[in-house]
Amino acid sequence: MYESLELLMRLGNGVLTVVFFPYLYNIYRKTRRRFYLLWGTGFLLYGGNILTRVILPLIGFEASVNAQLFSFVLFLGGFVLIITGIGDLVNKARTMLLSALVIPLVIAVLYFTTQPYVLGRAVSLSPFLFISISLFFIRRRHSASLDLFVVGWAILLLDNIALAVGMMSGVFVEVFAIFGKVVIFLGMTYPRFSFLVDDFRRFLISGVPEAYSESSRDRLILVNTTSGQRSGELQWIKDRIDENKAKAVRTILITTYDLISAADLASNGIDEKDLYLVRLLTGGRGPVSVMKEHVVTINDDLNELDVFFSDIMFFSNERKISCQIIVYTISDLIHTHGWKRVYSFLLSKISQLKSSNVQVYGVYYPETHTEKADISKFEKMADKVLLM
Repeated sequence: MYESLELLMRLGNGVLTVVFFPYLYNIYRKTRRRFYLLWGTGFLLYGGNILTRVILPLIGFEASVNAQLFSFVLFLGGFVLIITGIGDLVNKARTMLLSALVIPLVIAVLYFTTQPYVLGRAVSLSPFLFISISLFFIRRRHSASLDLFVVGWAILLLDNIALAVGMMSGVFVEVFAIFGKVVIFLGMTYPRFSFLVDDFRRFLISGVPEAYSESSRDRLILVNTTSGQRSGELQWIKDRIDENKAKAVRTILITTYDLISAADLASNGIDEKDLYLVRLLTGGRGPVSVMKEHVVTINDDLNELDVFFSDIMFFSNERKISCQIIVYTISDLIHTHGWKRVYSFLLSKISQLKSSNVQVYGVYYPETHTEKADISKFEKMADKVLLM
């Protein structure tokens, strides 16, 4: 009776692990993010290893050397792909792949120098240990929302340690393995995890800060372009991007009516990977997913711009990452939509900005506005006015 229950739980464990594949592959087809394909295929092979340990004894091939080798290859191949997937998440896929391939080398050495029992324990524990440490390191270093992954893999590690030292029977081992994988599955279905994978490398860990980010209460800053020289304006933008990059602050440049194009940025030595360029044009495609693409086009509509600002502040607060929005230019928005609408739009965002990690720099040309009193209202609303 006990052996039957253990066999049934192991079967459920294997089926659950295999089921990860269609779910993750479906996400991969939609997003084309390699992480999902690597983890999906890795869990497919890992689950196949578990199912072979259920099926092989039933058909009398458990003791076959070829059968054991096949099961071993499934197990090892699955974990190599999962470890590589973790590396891909942080733009270190090649490094993690090479690290993962060290495990088979160590196992081969153990095979010729130790007893099979020691080999079995090394095979069962080393991948779990490696994955748990890697995820924990990413969680601590980058403050990424990987808590469920860290907990899930830690459960699997402790479960296998308990099995290795004989502290837990087979049924409980399978129960805890299922529980750990359910936690991992919940981590993958967490609503914001897809966003995390979509732009983890660019938005979260584009570089370790090289300088301290000075705390400032100024959230809305107007930039008076008294010189009117375009080359000076582009240089000012480049300096802001370089400074933000050193402090791990994300830069979002909103350019009205293509006053600054991607070609302009490139000609001035600005790498599009260092910022997010938002083109505000009539007939744009409407609301977009924040931080999924480095160049996007949205409709010239203050309501849509309002939603876009709110999305940036939401993601910034959720990920605890500072962002800086440069609007080029506020003057063009005023000329197009009228000062009252633009003023109301900015005024409505003040309270959100004050409680966020987002700064807004609005470039404007005072000489282009005939009513100086209107511009004066914007300057009084701003926390600071800078001269370019």
